[in-house]
Amino acid sequence: MPLATAFTLVSCAPAPPKEDASPAPVFEMSECPVLASRGWTAYINAMPGPGAKPTLNISGEVDLPTPGFKVELIAGPADRMMPPGQRFSLVATGPEGMVAQVVTATPVTYSAEAMSQQYRNVTIGCGGKVLAQITDIKTAH
Repeated sequence: MPLATAFTLVSCAPAPPKEDASPAPVFEMSECPVLASRGWTAYINAMPGPGAKPTLNISGEVDLPTPGFKVELIAGPADRMMPPGQRFSLVATGPEGMVAQVVTATPVTYSAEAMSQQYRNVTIGCGGKVLAQITDIKTAH
């Protein structure tokens, strides 16, 4: 009789939730796929105009192991110095399906409202390592 009770309890247990289709892989902190990077620049566009707000613009280029990666810079914390320094994380989403195994130069850009009128530096990180630290950040008026 106890065995029948156990089967009854198991059959009444809720089914585990179904997971949605998994997205393309995102490289976590320890898995940065960047082989090399270069040409990092940053500037603040503070040009006047109706409704204009200063924007921070960052660009650079990374070498990735295959074509088809999607890259994005995610704004992170700023320090409390004046002017502040701000960290950004490069997030790389790998291609789906089969792709050629060839090192591919991939442009990286970021543009969003600036949190400050000036920046002391901008640090680009990926997988726990620093790809670039930009200190020459001009403001275009």
